[in-house]
Amino acid sequence: MNDLRINQGRIGELVTTLTRLIQSTGKDYRVTIKEWHEKRSLTANAQYHVWLPTIAKFYGEDVEHVRRMLKHDIAWPILERGGCDYSIKMRYMLGKSGYYQLTRDQQIAMIDMFGVTRFMNTKQHNALRDETQAYWGKQGLYLEYKEKGGK
Repeated sequence: MNDLRINQGRIGELVTTLTRLIQSTGKDYRVTIKEWHEKRSLTANAQYHVWLPTIAKFYGEDVEHVRRMLKHDIAWPILERGGCDYSIKMRYMLGKSGYYQLTRDQQIAMIDMFGVTRFMNTKQHNALRDETQAYWGKQGLYLEYKEKGGK
């Protein structure tokens, strides 16, 4: 079943959809209700990856190192601040593994074993791009969107 966007005016649609599903299959279902957020677009994700080679060239590092560094320095803190179930579990796993006692370079290597950006919602991914632009702008590298209005 696809996600259903339900609001005060569409409660009946939810009831109708669930009724049809249960009657047609006779199965039990688990229903989870979460606040609606638009899913991030592929364009936004692609834009972030377009910046990686630009940053790598400016920084004098390879693209993979820059990707891991941004994941550690910017993406993980944004996800962690969000307090989603995944970030709570990940923080626990990192704590148990001694991550917080490691050097920065060791942390960067370890964080790469975990998904981070794939668990971000649109608001968090916007923050990732904004913070990436701000950080590198302070370093003298101005990252621009390929298309006008790129968020």
